Amino acid sequence: IGGLLPRMVDAIRHRGPDGDGAYSGNGIHLGHTRLAIVDLQGGAQPMVREDGRYVVTYNGEIYNYDELRKKIEATGRRFETTCDTELLPLGYAAFGRDLFSQLIGIFAFALYDTLEDRLFLVRDHFGIKPLFYAETDDGLAFSSCASAVALHPSIDGTLNADAIRDFLQFRYSPDGAHFFRAIETLPPGSYLEAASNEPVHIERYWQPVRREGNIGWDHDEWIERTETLLDDAIALQLRADVPVGLFLSGGVDSSTIATFAARHCAYPMQAFTFAMRDDEDEVASAKRIADWVGAGHRVVDTDNADDFSGLYDAVACMDLPVGDAIILPTYQLCEAAAQDLKVVLTGEGADEIFGGYVHFGAFKKLRQLRKMLPFANHLAPLVRLAPVALLDRFFDYQASLGSQGRIKISRMIASLWDDRSTYRLASSVIDDQDILRAAKLGPPQPEPDIDLSLAGAMLETVQTWLPYQILNKMDQLSMAHGLEARVPFLDPRIYDLMAGAPDDLILSNGENKILLRQVLKRQGGDWSRPKLAFHVPMEKRYRNSLQRLCHDWLGGDEIRKHGILNEAYVRENLDYLEQGDFLASKRLVTMVSLHMWLDAHGVSH
Repeated sequence: IGGLLPRMVDAIRHRGPDGDGAYSGNGIHLGHTRLAIVDLQGGAQPMVREDGRYVVTYNGEIYNYDELRKKIEATGRRFETTCDTELLPLGYAAFGRDLFSQLIGIFAFALYDTLEDRLFLVRDHFGIKPLFYAETDDGLAFSSCASAVALHPSIDGTLNADAIRDFLQFRYSPDGAHFFRAIETLPPGSYLEAASNEPVHIERYWQPVRREGNIGWDHDEWIERTETLLDDAIALQLRADVPVGLFLSGGVDSSTIATFAARHCAYPMQAFTFAMRDDEDEVASAKRIADWVGAGHRVVDTDNADDFSGLYDAVACMDLPVGDAIILPTYQLCEAAAQDLKVVLTGEGADEIFGGYVHFGAFKKLRQLRKMLPFANHLAPLVRLAPVALLDRFFDYQASLGSQGRIKISRMIASLWDDRSTYRLASSVIDDQDILRAAKLGPPQPEPDIDLSLAGAMLETVQTWLPYQILNKMDQLSMAHGLEARVPFLDPRIYDLMAGAPDDLILSNGENKILLRQVLKRQGGDWSRPKLAFHVPMEKRYRNSLQRLCHDWLGGDEIRKHGILNEAYVRENLDYLEQGDFLASKRLVTMVSLHMWLDAHGVSH
């Protein structure tokens, strides 16, 4: 299709500002923009190897490059560069599809075999790098950016009501469904295979197993093995021909990365911390850790409580939006780091792998309540009368639950014997009972049952929240500035190890991430700081700014323009926001973000 490839390449240029390239042959058209990190001179793409048989275009990094290169060279193949890209065509020539599961890294790539006229689209184990595609009348369109795929003339932009309803309820799309019905997301740990005269099909080469906690090492053995593997994983992710920096919050996750990284880095690393300038500010603890490991420390501070207008830019750059105010400080943190660096290490994945989320403990308490009080669900009406302060102590969330949160807790108690309802209530900002009042999108679709044991909840989080909220958010906001965010905790070897860890090394007596804390404790220093959720207090400090955003983006004209939200529900939540309600602020940020995204992508009713 004339002119489409250059326009698609332009749409991804922010992800790779250091160069571009294109390949056409056999009806296949591949484009690439490069962020040069390894072999700055020799890694141009699309890369063609094996006398023209294999062509690859690729986003990401393969960390076990040296080890795989030796295995490939042992088959008689020779490398022309020191770039990790070359592993893909030569590795596929050596091992076929078995190559995919051997890769440790962050990657989304297209590999074309000209001899067999066969195309593979491959995405990394956890979904760290995005890969979108669409089957059209003209063939398969694909890209790291859904906005590039949407340029194809066969894609009409019809909205996916299920995806938008999920977004309004959960603040993200839990199954990765795009807002445009025609655009698909390749699942993590999967490859898509397309060939002439064959239907497109998708297979998993890896998937997360359920934690069994069945390895009986003593605690010291667990700490030593975890320490050894973390040290190796972090050392691997420092491989680069450009300086690597850190995002440092002062919590256990980023402190662990900083501690191990400093041992292997030949230069003083640069650390970046976002300053909220409130009671839970992380700057002081982050500075203490940066000094301890010998890293430079830069504080990114947007101390202006009257201006949250930059949220539009953060929302607009995302292919799969996240309805959380945290995306603005994250966007600004990435923008600041990109002024000096191309690569940073971040702590994403630790909560999922080591058990750090508040809801893991909350589900455990609810399951205990079922055992102690078999008829606890009948107490739900009394919960609505309980002091909010009492519920805040029981559920230990990052802000007061408020009146709307009290209603949610009451509903959770009422559904105590229905794990699926409990999970949806705990995960949503707009409950199933309220979504029809909130939007004109129909009722939620039935979902399978879920297991809310610790192992079940952790697996669910790795399959949904991790790829489509946490990793999607970090990749989109960092790559908007040409910055690669590496996530050392998401080495599949670490996940497989932790699948055997007993529950008492995950969560016990109100303490979470026990094993990771013990590993860090062995490194020395003062690591006593408790976990603080990175919460942007829109219901308090930024309330005036949120009210202005709602005026601009949730007024009657905007609601009628898009035809999705119900105006009465918006007004109801604005009233709750006046009272400082935490849950109402989250609902409003989500609804504002929806209208921002639709406007940025040219969508109206």
